[in-house]
Amino acid sequence: MKCVILAAGQGRRLKRSDSKPLTSLLGLPLIERTMRTAMEGGVTGFVVVTGYQAERVSTFVRALGERLQVEVTTVNNPDWEHRENGCSLLCARPYLQQAPFLLTMADHLFEADTVRRLLGASLPEGGILLACDHHRCNPLVDLEDVTRLRVDTHSGAIQAIGKGLADYNAFDTGLFLCAPGFLDRLQEAIDAGDSTLSGAVRRLADQGQARTLDVSGAFWIDVDDDAAFRRAEEALLGLARGKERDGPVSRYLNRPLSARLSKRLAYTGLTPNQISLLSFGLSLLGAALMLIPHYWGLLLGGILAQGASIVDGCDGEIARLKHQQSDYGGWLDAVLDRYSDALLLTALALHCWQIGTPAAIPIGFLAVTGALVLSYTADKYDGLMRDKGGSRFRLGRDLRLLVIALGALFNLPLTTLVVIATTMNGEAIRRMVVCRG
Repeated sequence: MKCVILAAGQGRRLKRSDSKPLTSLLGLPLIERTMRTAMEGGVTGFVVVTGYQAERVSTFVRALGERLQVEVTTVNNPDWEHRENGCSLLCARPYLQQAPFLLTMADHLFEADTVRRLLGASLPEGGILLACDHHRCNPLVDLEDVTRLRVDTHSGAIQAIGKGLADYNAFDTGLFLCAPGFLDRLQEAIDAGDSTLSGAVRRLADQGQARTLDVSGAFWIDVDDDAAFRRAEEALLGLARGKERDGPVSRYLNRPLSARLSKRLAYTGLTPNQISLLSFGLSLLGAALMLIPHYWGLLLGGILAQGASIVDGCDGEIARLKHQQSDYGGWLDAVLDRYSDALLLTALALHCWQIGTPAAIPIGFLAVTGALVLSYTADKYDGLMRDKGGSRFRLGRDLRLLVIALGALFNLPLTTLVVIATTMNGEAIRRMVVCRG
């Protein structure tokens, strides 16, 4: 299905760029973020309606289409300064082939799952299905600017729409599934002097052909000004934190720090795989410093180990923020993590051996073995616990590296190895028992 993206306006309220669709939000232009999300949701082609800086926006989206291997058609609305967004949509009509289409705006962000739900929903004949949010306290919504809806809570039918609507119970998210007949109602509204999309929706509502899909709780935002831009940054960073399987150290220590770092890394050209290599490099340097038989080498190595743990969260966050997830990237990160763990624990054991504690070698072997076995069993254990509905408590790499850092700080390398060897192997045994039961 095709998606029409309206990108004709100037966007004077957003001061961060002279072209609103091309404004970079966490490393991706707004319109690219919208297009990538729509594609993840099932969209197979785009019609982009331009106006202000038409050539610049058109050049960008056509090049993006080539990179993403998706059909992108651009059409210019020469009357964008004098008429509302309904006229922009009519400009796309020749390219829609009398088929249903998705409709959104270049400055509206949403989740791919919302697109999937819309595309899988039943569309009123000749009408529209509008994704709406019944959460009236949504902190991402600008109440002064949002289009408000009054919706029949039983049928989902739209009863009224407008920005100044006093009696309302939902918000327009700016994401529509439209039947071709919507364009006829739009033309009628324009002929009657109302060139807004809302004007056409009112006509459909009067005929019972405008319904809603409740997406309350899903992420969406209209990035219309600088305040909304900042809210969008924080919301996207929160979504990018991701992993529900994070251990306590990641959840309460590493993720808050990695999110701040990711916010800055997103505006650089670093890829997720490069960040994975950076984290590995920190671990490698930390291991090398631990080989020095002095406290300062141990301390610096421990600090770098914890730094690597924090940076290790950034690769996944950047991948999610910039739509760069890949199976290879996840695999590379996992392999480098295993090498990092082995190097750090081996270096810690050798540090102990150099300062006169030969018992550290077999203990170090047990620590490395426990760490690798625990990592190897993590996915299968999480899957079994998810299927069984059991506890998601887990000990993982985040805790292991923090213990190394604390052991280095307090100059307790042998104790650190004993703790890691005991807890990691003990947790591996616990998992075997729990999964068997």
